[in-house]
Amino acid sequence: MKLLLISTFFFLTSNFLFAQDKDSLVKDIRGKYAEIRANLKCYSTTMMEIWGESTEGGQATAYYDNGDLTLIEVLWLGETGKNQIEYYFNDGKLIFAFDQDFDYNRPIYWDDKTAKENGDNEAFDPKKTAVKEDRYYFYNEKLFLWLDNDKKEQDLTEGTNSVVGQGLIAHCYKIKDELKN
Repeated sequence: MKLLLISTFFFLTSNFLFAQDKDSLVKDIRGKYAEIRANLKCYSTTMMEIWGESTEGGQATAYYDNGDLTLIEVLWLGETGKNQIEYYFNDGKLIFAFDQDFDYNRPIYWDDKTAKENGDNEAFDPKKTAVKEDRYYFYNEKLFLWLDNDKKEQDLTEGTNSVVGQGLIAHCYKIKDELKN
């Protein structure tokens, strides 16, 4: 009975301690994010065009603070939307990724004339763009928190969700290597 009580106590307190650690990690990452955003104009940059990953191409921009990579912004353009992902680094490691998916109401070339010719009464209107955002938090380059568009925590024990972090890390380092060349 005593062993059961002790085991239960450690189980309950370990979850509480992890929640505290997670909260402090998120707070620390948000502070670093704010610092990077506030200092963007002070950083040196490198930019490259990206072709073959979207219909309209894209670009990646890296920001460096005294030679240390702090941020990579990647933008893919398409006829019916665009995707932007920002990778934030601290001490050379990925700590945060902010992914925004912009879905246009119509293709960018869909003006009033084209709409009318196609029996449509609506043209492309940037004000009608729907935006979906996901936030990914990393510790030691392992995804520990994913907040979806509704800022709800995603279950990282699900098969597909657990692979998301690995994909983001692989992609950000692929872009990082391409920016070096």
